[in-house]
Amino acid sequence: MGRIEVLSDLLANKIAAGEVVERPASVIKELLENAVDADSTQIIVEIEQGGLDLIKVADNGIGMEKDDALKAFERHATSKIKTDKDLFRIRTLGFRGEALPSIASVAKVEVKTRTLEANEGTLVKIDGGTLVTHDVCAAKKGTEIAVRDLFYNTPARLKYLKSIQTELGHILDYVNRMALAHPQISFRLYHNGRQVIQTPGDGKLLHAVAAIYGSDIARQMVPVEWETYDYKIEGVAGYPELNRANRNHCSFFINGRFVRSYQMMNAVQSAYHTLLPINRYPVVVLSLTLDPGLVDVNVHPNKLEVRFSEEKDVMTAVQQAVESALKGQTFIPKATAKSIDTEPKEKSSQETMDLRVISPPSEPAPAPTAPARYIPGANGPKYREPLPQGGALVRETPTTSYRPKERERDQNLTRKQVEAALGAYKTPPPPAPAPVVEEPIAKEPILEETSAEEARSNVPQFQPVAQVLGMYIVAQDDTGLFLIDQHAAHEKVLFEKFSGRLATRQIHPLPLLVPLTLELTAAEAAQLEERIPALMECQIEVESFGGKSFLIRSVPDIWEGQNTQALLQELIDELLQEGSARNPLQLIENKVITKACKAAIKANQWLSMPEMIALCDQLRELKNPFTCPHGRPIIIHMSNYDLEKQFKRVM
Repeated sequence: MGRIEVLSDLLANKIAAGEVVERPASVIKELLENAVDADSTQIIVEIEQGGLDLIKVADNGIGMEKDDALKAFERHATSKIKTDKDLFRIRTLGFRGEALPSIASVAKVEVKTRTLEANEGTLVKIDGGTLVTHDVCAAKKGTEIAVRDLFYNTPARLKYLKSIQTELGHILDYVNRMALAHPQISFRLYHNGRQVIQTPGDGKLLHAVAAIYGSDIARQMVPVEWETYDYKIEGVAGYPELNRANRNHCSFFINGRFVRSYQMMNAVQSAYHTLLPINRYPVVVLSLTLDPGLVDVNVHPNKLEVRFSEEKDVMTAVQQAVESALKGQTFIPKATAKSIDTEPKEKSSQETMDLRVISPPSEPAPAPTAPARYIPGANGPKYREPLPQGGALVRETPTTSYRPKERERDQNLTRKQVEAALGAYKTPPPPAPAPVVEEPIAKEPILEETSAEEARSNVPQFQPVAQVLGMYIVAQDDTGLFLIDQHAAHEKVLFEKFSGRLATRQIHPLPLLVPLTLELTAAEAAQLEERIPALMECQIEVESFGGKSFLIRSVPDIWEGQNTQALLQELIDELLQEGSARNPLQLIENKVITKACKAAIKANQWLSMPEMIALCDQLRELKNPFTCPHGRPIIIHMSNYDLEKQFKRVM
């Protein structure tokens, strides 16, 4: 007698449930996908005890006929595909026909459904894979599926579930993703009778984002719209300051299907290059629409991963879409962690006392409104006061001068602050910057003169007025106060200068006096052989020296002044470690970041007023003047309203 037997349908369904139904969130996923495919505009989810006691999904979709309601619980029964050709052009979320029979084999399932044309509904009850009821009933248009006592007949699966809050978290996460993928559908979720999620379903993605993440986050998102002949990319991307410590706030959808795409995540991170700190991730919601023949969604049991036929083209489109959305935006974080709005809708001003010194009758009093603006002059820093009404008085007053003891006291205070912050202050700070004079001043080699007319329009035209702690430049304009990190600003100026040469291939070979010899393994030598043409384009001359040995005869001249041998050895190690996934230009750019950081002005380096003005002018010419190459902010803004609120001048 043979030893091989065909499994019963019930046992086969329980085995299939091991792949399809991992936890209560898996049931929610399958039922929501069916509800979306049924052209629903409203979906209501009710769960009890994290989905272990009850999962109910009700929609107002097209519903099912009486015979179809029963046939849906047979193995591999589906209305989504007819022939093998349909398998390669899938336009729906569910298509395998495994979900309902797998769920019914490990739970108690009740279905009520009715089509728009039918006068009566259909009731189907299945208990652990066994049919209990198939009859007519009163039902609303659409389908309502209730799943009770999940895994009641498979205790081995039940004991591996986590706590109720953990299972609820997985459910909420997936419902949130579906609401973002389909903003035209209104989603409502109740847990133990309490409403947890509600989206408007008006088709506007930002409204769905506000309902899920909050209105403050929605205000810090920019729209993403990009379309080519093959791809259409829509969504929203968050400001760089809206970053997170993990990827949970990155949602990607392919033809309406939520997927976890490592490739799309890399493309988005490339678009945020130098905008985010290390190990921080953006908040993005991206929906990619493409021909179903260009993507395979049948490569994962839970359909959470996909495979693209033209992966490189797709990722390039995703990166360009996000870059174009971020381009031209002003990313200056607020100095206060309060409201996102720079001005309130309504503000009540607190009554203030007039503390101005009364001037003699012969000299009119200056107007108290509008911020003073710095004007370089021959007799030290001067400030132009606003014109009073009815006159054209322009008054220039010198800055307050310190007595020697007061100056020494203030310098000692600054020294203590720097020692506390940095712990490495050795030399006393220099005296205050010298007054600005009108005579020509020799330009510092690190600060080149720039034209204000070429400045970027999205960078405020602020004017430096002071330097504090030897690290920050204080500037102002009509909107308020700015703090500029001088090291980060100069580092970004140098980085864009060096990286611009890389991007335009304006780099030249720098011959090494003594060629560097590399001894590699056979696998590493094979990898390096393939990368030699790419390295030659980067002006790194690599020559085979027989066997597994290579000679490096030149490096890019952009590395001049650095330890080229150490940089080269590090680059080759990284290139071989990453294999063909990394471009040598990207690795060289990382070394450029290090060079820019080391060459930039440091903390406790006191700048003169011309140097501060020149640095701010150069900052305005950059493609991205808001973050340093490491992703840290360069400029922080405190608006006039923020200042007034801090001083309780407005309530």
